[in-house]
Amino acid sequence: MKLLTVLSAAALALGAVSAQAQSDITLGMVVGTTGAFAGGEAPLVNGVKLAVEDVNAKGGVGGRKLKLVIEDTGSEQTGAVNAYNRILAQKPVAIMDTTVSGFVLSQLGAIEDEGVPTFTGAATAQIALDKKGVANLFRVRTSDSLVPGAATRFAARNLQAKRIGVLRVNNEYGAGWRSAIEGALAEMGMKPAIVESYEGADRDLTPQLLRIKEANVDALIVAGDPPNHVVAVQQIRQLGLNAKVIMSNSGVLPTTLRLYQGGAADGFYGTVDSLPAANPAHKAWADRYKAAFNVDADYSAAEYYDGVMMLADAIAKAGEKPADIVKALRALKDRAGVGNTYTYADKGDGGQTVAIGEIKGGRLELAAQVK
Repeated sequence: MKLLTVLSAAALALGAVSAQAQSDITLGMVVGTTGAFAGGEAPLVNGVKLAVEDVNAKGGVGGRKLKLVIEDTGSEQTGAVNAYNRILAQKPVAIMDTTVSGFVLSQLGAIEDEGVPTFTGAATAQIALDKKGVANLFRVRTSDSLVPGAATRFAARNLQAKRIGVLRVNNEYGAGWRSAIEGALAEMGMKPAIVESYEGADRDLTPQLLRIKEANVDALIVAGDPPNHVVAVQQIRQLGLNAKVIMSNSGVLPTTLRLYQGGAADGFYGTVDSLPAANPAHKAWADRYKAAFNVDADYSAAEYYDGVMMLADAIAKAGEKPADIVKALRALKDRAGVGNTYTYADKGDGGQTVAIGEIKGGRLELAAQVK
């Protein structure tokens, strides 16, 4: 009898655990937790974790809690595809995907075929959601069809630059930046003074920077990933390049700012979708984020936070079927979040805001806001 009692109790316990597991709503995340992109993507994880915590603290979605499951891309393209497939096998209601544009482009077939609602911060203009995009892919960033143009106009109008140079990584992301910069300059009757490229793994940009210096530019726009910006900043200072420098978004992430040595990046500018801490309406959220993760809140963390909150609302409204969630999300227009304002209705491409920050004392301060 005692044995039967023990077995019965064990069965009940297992049943309770099973019921609890079934009651959870699985939210997948595909992100670099190791490798070169881990530092730059850490804020994404933080933002998602904070959102899951907030949703669950309010009783979850329809009384069911969100359960976050993360798969590591290893900061490699093949790893990103494999990680997406591993997450799919766990039957998530939605996936918060990597922000690395090349990785997302390699996943597009699986994203479209499976139909699982997927959020990404990949900003490349090649993911043109407003033209021929994947219906179940939602961008939480502002598209790079807009951001480089804002950086270019800031250089020409706010900084009064006449000779604008470009230093960009040799991949889809960098190519998108070059094209958008050239387009914005053409609208102002200008051309780049010089365009230089480099490989993502390069750790010496001396030849490119010396040619840029010889071109006598008064402003330089640098597009790349966090490790690229760290190298560029150090060597720009070493070579005495006096141009005003505007970096793409990853160059001014809080995790990247920590890597610049001895104030080397002070006075440099960077593009961001927003600065939550500089917005009085979001300062409380930014303070809570810093208290939780011991790092300043940035736009990428805020946008991935917003993505989870939009998803939770969509599930509450439409249920858990992928097609119904997609339909609910595709009805959103001018949805104000912490990190951006989002439109997915009428093939909306996600975020709509751009800001320029200036690095001062190792921290980013708002220099200009662009609609």
